[in-house]
Amino acid sequence: MNAAIIGATGLIGQLLLQKLIDSGQYENILVLGRKQPHYLNKQGTQVSFISCQLSELPSLVLPFAVEHAFCCLGTTIKKAGSQAAFIAVDKTACIEFIAKCEASNNYVVTALGANSQSSAFYNRIKGETQEALAEQLNQSQKPERSRRLWLFQPSLLLGERKENRTLEDIGKLLFKLISPLFIGSLKQYRPIEAEKVANSMLAHSLEAQKAQSASTQLVTLVVNQDML
Repeated sequence: MNAAIIGATGLIGQLLLQKLIDSGQYENILVLGRKQPHYLNKQGTQVSFISCQLSELPSLVLPFAVEHAFCCLGTTIKKAGSQAAFIAVDKTACIEFIAKCEASNNYVVTALGANSQSSAFYNRIKGETQEALAEQLNQSQKPERSRRLWLFQPSLLLGERKENRTLEDIGKLLFKLISPLFIGSLKQYRPIEAEKVANSMLAHSLEAQKAQSASTQLVTLVVNQDML
């Protein structure tokens, strides 16, 4: 079983990469990105790194077939520099990565509130990405092999980032203080540790390995409350 991951230097991706290695379930793991992530490999899994810009994804030639593809890409308007640059990361690169891998099982982080009809730019782009991925997989179904998609929708992420995000850090502190008040229907909005998201992605991938044809559902939404 081979896997590929993009966004492995981010908050969720760096945790997920290590968990994929530690699981011992993958013979080869391909990491794509601009910077090589840090990891420990005690399982004998072959980890390969391809250094590339996101714009180069369509022209890449992968060294082996990929069964499981994991996309943990995510940025902010401030870091990207513009709405167009944000779209290039959170939408275009995500779609192109999944298209390039042609994996049977695909695991993508989007966001709570993702909705292509939203008036909020961030939520709208996340929603458009989800719809594009679902349509892409729907068009690529073949009688001999179906492709499946899991969309993970976390709320505000908690964890130690390498870069400084001042406003997000303030938000995290405030949400931590009021998190106990998020009960009932508000529970879905509770902040979530990045490690719980990574754990959920790994758990769904391992479950898929055990029951390749047990479900005919092509797209599965994994919402924040499920991961909590």
